[in-house]
Amino acid sequence: MSQPKKRFDWFGFIIGLISLYAGYLVTWYPLRSLSTIAVLFGFFAILRGVYQLWFGSQMTKFLGVRSGWTIFGAVVDIIIGIIFVAHVQVGVVAIVYMFAIWFLLDAVLQILTSRFYHFFGRKYYIFIVILACLNLLFAIILLFNPVLAGGFIVFMLAFFFFATGIAEIIEAF
Repeated sequence: MSQPKKRFDWFGFIIGLISLYAGYLVTWYPLRSLSTIAVLFGFFAILRGVYQLWFGSQMTKFLGVRSGWTIFGAVVDIIIGIIFVAHVQVGVVAIVYMFAIWFLLDAVLQILTSRFYHFFGRKYYIFIVILACLNLLFAIILLFNPVLAGGFIVFMLAFFFFATGIAEIIEAF
């Protein structure tokens, strides 16, 4: 049986090239990349706040339930979004620390839940505990070294763009 010939996917190829270029830009302009992330996060927070305001009004309108906490959360989101957009440096610092705190919380949760891995064997349990402790150490380093945390965020973003670009180009053929 003959297999139908696959056509070249120009759209995937172009997306791959754009993604590779984005990875290049992130690598060569790391501070601008972090600033862009902060601004995008700010716009997202503003949009989310506006949506929550609308949702809160709909709750009151259709369900007759007052939504004070929803409106409060919406106002906080909008204020945070405006701060991130108006003061990009504050947004960059906040994102770097949010990233470090996220790693810290994840590492603590890994340590707290590691006892459940004891059922899979002692070696596996010890391996998980060691990895969790290394994650905790890495999280503390990121928390007290914001430049390293920012660099790590940029590295992960660049890696994502490069990997996506290569995959899209390969799939185009």
